[in-house]
Amino acid sequence: MKQGTTQLTNKLLLAAALACSSFAMASSAYAQSNDHTGPYIGANYGMFKSRGDDFEDDNNYYEILAGYRFLPFLGVEVNYADFGEFGGDFASADVDGWGVAAVGFLPLSDSFNIYAKAGQFFSTVDVNVAGFNDDFDDEQIFYGVGVNFVVAQPLNISIEYNRYKVEVDDSDWPVQLSSSDTDIDTIKVGAKFTF
Repeated sequence: MKQGTTQLTNKLLLAAALACSSFAMASSAYAQSNDHTGPYIGANYGMFKSRGDDFEDDNNYYEILAGYRFLPFLGVEVNYADFGEFGGDFASADVDGWGVAAVGFLPLSDSFNIYAKAGQFFSTVDVNVAGFNDDFDDEQIFYGVGVNFVVAQPLNISIEYNRYKVEVDDSDWPVQLSSSDTDIDTIKVGAKFTF
């Protein structure tokens, strides 16, 4: 793993650990209802690891999102994620797009819940393989799990893992890839504001 990415990983893990301990201590003082329903918005920052032979790399990325919690245990969410450019000298890709997902919540206390999500990611992919350039739209599933801390309404802090899939159709290219499928694993921390 690159030294810069290792440092970023250590910073994210330290921030997550500090956030967990701080919010656990603050939860008794700021006990809020964790079964909130209604709209929310948020932003996340984190790192990803792409796994796809020619496109294998790690980097950071950002995401913005908006959601609506219909019931204490069920909601829907849309997001925009920008992964930037990743890959190596032979093959690289620039991926960004938006997703829509169903989200299931499991409140464990007044200030803490876990959640899982699954949905569809609609991406724009710009690819460069050995000097050959192509761009296309892709639609693949994504899913993830996370934890959410209610700091004090309306502020929530979350830590989340997601897996995205990107598939490249290289059948008409002059150069073939060793693998046309790429899995992108992400870990991120973020803030959400409820209304």
